[in-house]
Amino acid sequence: MENILKEIANGHGILIHDMVIGPDHVHLFVSIPMEMSVSKALQLLKGGSSYCIFKKYWRFRIRYPNGHFWSPGHFSRSISNVTSAAIKGYIEKHDFAKLNETIESVDDEVRQLKLCEF
Repeated sequence: MENILKEIANGHGILIHDMVIGPDHVHLFVSIPMEMSVSKALQLLKGGSSYCIFKKYWRFRIRYPNGHFWSPGHFSRSISNVTSAAIKGYIEKHDFAKLNETIESVDDEVRQLKLCEF
């Protein structure tokens, strides 16, 4: 996945400063060209890598029959108000177990906040 993302990024003028690949998600610290929107960069990286993965490992079609390798969500943030060193440090020291724990608690919170249950 790392090589695929690097190849796509290089082909579209996206500079990858740092990358961490976990078992179920990816963190990228990138610079995109001024004329490129964040949504376009995501489309290129997620769509392009999905296409390459399905092409290279055709059996993934069995596991992902709808053709969706990546989940539809994402998180992006401009780093204009923090240093690039702070972002790089966050990505490098990211605790995937803690993130999964946080994701599970957010799922529980959403279930707790359903208005129809009142």
